Amino acid sequence: MDHIKIFSKGWNFSQDGPGNRLVYHFQGCNFFCPWCSNPEGIALNGTLLVKTDKLVETVCPYGAITNKVINRLMCDKCMDRPCLNRNRNEGVQWSAKEYTITEIVEEIENARPLFYEGGGVTITGGEPTLQFGLLKKLLQKIKSLSVHTTMETNGTHPNLPDLFDLLDLLIVDLKHYDCDIHNEIIGRKNENTLINLKKAASAGIRLWVRIPLIPGFNDGDENMEKFISVIKAFATENVSVELPRYHEYGKVKWEQAGMEYTMDSKFISMDDFRKYEKMFVDNNIKIINT
Repeated sequence: MDHIKIFSKGWNFSQDGPGNRLVYHFQGCNFFCPWCSNPEGIALNGTLLVKTDKLVETVCPYGAITNKVINRLMCDKCMDRPCLNRNRNEGVQWSAKEYTITEIVEEIENARPLFYEGGGVTITGGEPTLQFGLLKKLLQKIKSLSVHTTMETNGTHPNLPDLFDLLDLLIVDLKHYDCDIHNEIIGRKNENTLINLKKAASAGIRLWVRIPLIPGFNDGDENMEKFISVIKAFATENVSVELPRYHEYGKVKWEQAGMEYTMDSKFISMDDFRKYEKMFVDNNIKIINT
């Protein structure tokens, strides 16, 4: 039976779409953003998360844990992973869990009374389109329940337009307007993102373009002007823009995942943030804040 890999699920209000929403984070991403809030969601099959203060040596019979330090090279070669099954401990966890579509749909049905103020279900990631076939089947099931559907994506999948009819709201991250700069920092170009944004706008789908403001990567007046030029080329009444500021909320999870966090702790000032928002508004582009 097919299983969807999910690394987190729970409730959120407005940040992942309108109203009270049940949010599913699909495992796996084809981008490697240095500022990612969910680095445990990048690897397609999951990531070993370690909380050093809760490590217990005895959960590993092979000696991979010594003095609150775990030997990840030994863990990578481990076949039966007793620390994750028979010797479970809060100090060692695997990010990905598997759920059938039936299990998820039943959970959504039971949660229906809580979808107030225009709420519903949001599928996000990682990057949900990496599990495209299962994603499409799940969205079809959710739509058959007449539940509001939202998806957050980086917009790179070539078949993304196949999902438009199944979505009430599409949220697309546009991290940079220059595909070469995008590739240099994130490890992949985003031409398809720009193509799919235009297709979504043309299809009349309700669209939020999310431009994360990252110091030294895409901030500054000149970059905002170029973003505005790109957005104006396809903007309609159904298109809105959000400008979330860089934060370090995911930093601790990089450490737990055994990954180096390379951001330098610079932040976008509130004055600059307001100036950037005004630049969009002055160009008749709708701004939203969640």
